[in-house]
Amino acid sequence: MKGKRMVNLASIFIILIFTVIAVTLMAIFVLVYSSILSREQYSTLREEATILSDNADFQIMEPFQNEPARRLGGKEGLAETAQSVSRKGEADSMGIRALSAWCAAACAATSPCDRVELYFPDMKMAVGSDGVHFLDDKKYKVRKSSYAFLTKITPESTAWLRLNFPENGVETPYIVYVRPLPGVFPEQGTPMIVAAVREDRLHEMLRNSLRTLGDADMIFLSDYQGVIWSAADAALVGTKLPMTDLNNQTRRLQDGQEVLLVESPSAVSGFTYVLARPNPGWLGNYSSTFSLWVALCVGLLIAGMIAVLWVLMAHYSRPMRRLIHHYDIPEISTGGGSLISSPSEHFSRIETALQDMSKIKLEQAQFLRQSRPVLRSAWLNCLVSGEAHYTGPMPQLGIDFHYPYFQAVLLSAVPDTETEEAILSCFPKEFEVAAFTSREKERVLLVNYHGEQDAVPRILRQAGEKLDEKKIPLTFGVGIPVDTESRIQVSFRCARRALSGRYFGDTSRVCVFEPRENPIKGEEAMSQLASRLYVLTSLIQRQAADEANEEIDEIVAWIKENPPYLNMMRSVMLTAAMFLCKQVYDMKSTPEAVFGDDLMNVYYHIEEINAFASRLKEDSMTLIAYLSRESSESNRSVVQYAILHISNASPSELSIQSIADALSISTGHLSRVFHQETGKKLVDYLQEVRMEHAVRLIRENKLTNEQICEAVGYSRLQYFSAKFKEYYGVSLNDFRRRCLSGEDAPPANTAR
Repeated sequence: MKGKRMVNLASIFIILIFTVIAVTLMAIFVLVYSSILSREQYSTLREEATILSDNADFQIMEPFQNEPARRLGGKEGLAETAQSVSRKGEADSMGIRALSAWCAAACAATSPCDRVELYFPDMKMAVGSDGVHFLDDKKYKVRKSSYAFLTKITPESTAWLRLNFPENGVETPYIVYVRPLPGVFPEQGTPMIVAAVREDRLHEMLRNSLRTLGDADMIFLSDYQGVIWSAADAALVGTKLPMTDLNNQTRRLQDGQEVLLVESPSAVSGFTYVLARPNPGWLGNYSSTFSLWVALCVGLLIAGMIAVLWVLMAHYSRPMRRLIHHYDIPEISTGGGSLISSPSEHFSRIETALQDMSKIKLEQAQFLRQSRPVLRSAWLNCLVSGEAHYTGPMPQLGIDFHYPYFQAVLLSAVPDTETEEAILSCFPKEFEVAAFTSREKERVLLVNYHGEQDAVPRILRQAGEKLDEKKIPLTFGVGIPVDTESRIQVSFRCARRALSGRYFGDTSRVCVFEPRENPIKGEEAMSQLASRLYVLTSLIQRQAADEANEEIDEIVAWIKENPPYLNMMRSVMLTAAMFLCKQVYDMKSTPEAVFGDDLMNVYYHIEEINAFASRLKEDSMTLIAYLSRESSESNRSVVQYAILHISNASPSELSIQSIADALSISTGHLSRVFHQETGKKLVDYLQEVRMEHAVRLIRENKLTNEQICEAVGYSRLQYFSAKFKEYYGVSLNDFRRRCLSGEDAPPANTAR
């Protein structure tokens, strides 16, 4: 009885153990499935956020920022009208109507825009498709104007704003982007382009840019502090987003919703796209209580398995040991196979597998040793360009940085191995330095050190002393020290900015970035430079040498006042060369034939602003001389063709416009060239041809005076008679009578 009870207890104990094991295994399965599902959802959401950022930047934000400026810049007469308004400080009704029409056309051609206005700071006037708004003490001042925010924006700057505009008596939220109008304007008088889109329409376009979004998904625009700047739900605007990180936990918004949040920074605008997806449920997001229960079940499973193994070992190991030690078990062969295999066979297989694994590890290590420089350089390029994130040491690439302190140093040239080793030897052991070549073929030192800010420049000055001994002309551009991984790109750009100082006469060995109050942006710099170069090329075409030299001096002074980044400075040089080359190509020639050099290559390698000014003046004078020679030959050809056309055409069909149309040139150019080459005005020459033809017709005596007047191209006989008498000194009838009587008619030169 007692033995049977023990058996029952043992059975119950075994059943309980297996029940716990089954429950635990089920919990593990649910946990693994939930983790996989949630990670898959989070990964999918991150991919969708990246696609949203790319599509929205390309389809919406980039056209919204730049298309109105391009559309307005292409309107003929807008630049002159805007410059006139900015310089005079006033605008007439025709100018306002023209500006309003141009703004309406630019708005209609830019799909993301609902409003496009031009704002003139000096006049406190905003002109758009809906009319003009005066924001100062004017006769037509609009009380409580919705454009009053423009007076608080610094001219020649850009700004993103969220504002309410009255629309059918209702305050409607708009997203507004303000930027200067490209062009040359007086100081503090640059007009500003105000592009606006309704907030609800903007979010509708954002949703349409990503077709995989669900109906409950939400899109926010937030600043870098995590504050919601724009949302389809106006109640969420201005609230701070919960902290987000790399895990897949849900977060609670201000309105109580639990959502998954994923951020993707915009490459065009100054905000971040935030994609929010509602909580997928308990299966996709397990709670802490469930996790604790699963952890307990796993602990019970491990304890039960250890107990079972211990019991098995305790009860079955001793007889097996006796059997192995005291009995020899021979192999029993049946049909060539063994019922009991030798343990040595299994150990040999394990040993072979371990050898294969060691071989694979050796091959991997050898591959890393051979490819480490290339992999290291490629990964560092991704890091400084924001395409990779540093989260910890990577021994396989030889990188052991302290997270996340970095400082970029840019070298003016790629040094040889000995020089680079001499530079790196100046850094103490506590500095981690990674040297690599950027995608722009520039040598970069990425320094990792958390200490005083002046440490890196001081060490580089010590390295410069070694370079002075060897007379190596190498310059260092030092970026700002950063304490967040997201600002590494900023340090890299600042290093380039510091190194660009050598274009402006900075002779220091170590160039440390010093932030300016209002640094000019790349797109604004190139737009203003293009406007100035257009003026320069027009002066070259007019062969105004002195004015061209003055314009070059103004361009160089403007560049010195707004020193761009290193790569932008090279773009400035190439842009100037491009404008000169275009003039040559327009004349069906090549830069080598005119200047004697590959102009693009020469300007790319200029490394000093004064050298750039001298070269630009020299090439401008060369081009003016070439244009002068070409224009003289062209003018002679034009005059010859004009005289030939006049001699072959009927006088009744001749006019300055008809001759210009036949030669495909303008009437002004034709008259100017004719006078330069012959010393005679074209209108006088046409009158001379008509009068000579009239004399021939009178001598033939076949036509009346009215018919002769029509034949030589005059519409009224009275006017023709007056011109004839002015030219020959006698009237038509007297001239006809002299010809019939055989008398000589007075010559034209004598009469005149």
